Amino acid sequence: MSDLRFSFPACVIAGKGEITPDDVGLMRHHMWPDGITSRYQASMALALHDCCTTHCPEWTDYLVEAIAEFVVWRDSADGDVTGETAGWLLEKVASAGAVRSPAGLEIILHVLDIARNVPGFLSAAALNQLRLALLPEPRGAYAPGRLDSRGVTKADLAYLWRILRSAVDRGSIRLARAEQLILEQIDVLCEAEENHPGWRDVMLLTEIASRSDDIRATEWLLLDEDIPVTEHAAA
Repeated sequence: MSDLRFSFPACVIAGKGEITPDDVGLMRHHMWPDGITSRYQASMALALHDCCTTHCPEWTDYLVEAIAEFVVWRDSADGDVTGETAGWLLEKVASAGAVRSPAGLEIILHVLDIARNVPGFLSAAALNQLRLALLPEPRGAYAPGRLDSRGVTKADLAYLWRILRSAVDRGSIRLARAEQLILEQIDVLCEAEENHPGWRDVMLLTEIASRSDDIRATEWLLLDEDIPVTEHAAA
């Protein structure tokens, strides 16, 4: 993002390191009167978020809605998010597979909520945040807010099902290979006795999907070396 140059009022806001409700109004009026309509504008909004240490709820709500709408309806066609667009989004909000901020993670989740179709690697990237949170040295935006548990909690299940609910389509199980592998890795990392009983349903879904002809794989998401991913196709 080094080629970005903040214009007014973003330059003033970046200088003070805080985004207030008044700032949100100024930016919407002066910078994005028609919403966020280009990757440059989206990159600027995300860069401004990263460089400010304090954000009002109004800004976070606007950022999530505006970036997700751009990704789903402006940079893609008819709500079908392309692999290239999804890859661009991940490059903007994640480093080495770990989403940097809660707002960045919520953007991904909201894209999954409102899009008609997304590449499997985007939902795999969201699932991967739970795996990262369960590592001996947790990292990623999902880790700080979860309970200190070595098992899958009720809140974790709500997070997982928000991502996976599109995997069951009229009785057909459609999991990208990366999604399946990440769920299996989560199971390995967990202490079985600490898992919520609902985790068994998720693993049953994974087992059924492993026998389904609908499974497809993706290679965009580079996981750890112990999770090989070899093909690229949207789920």
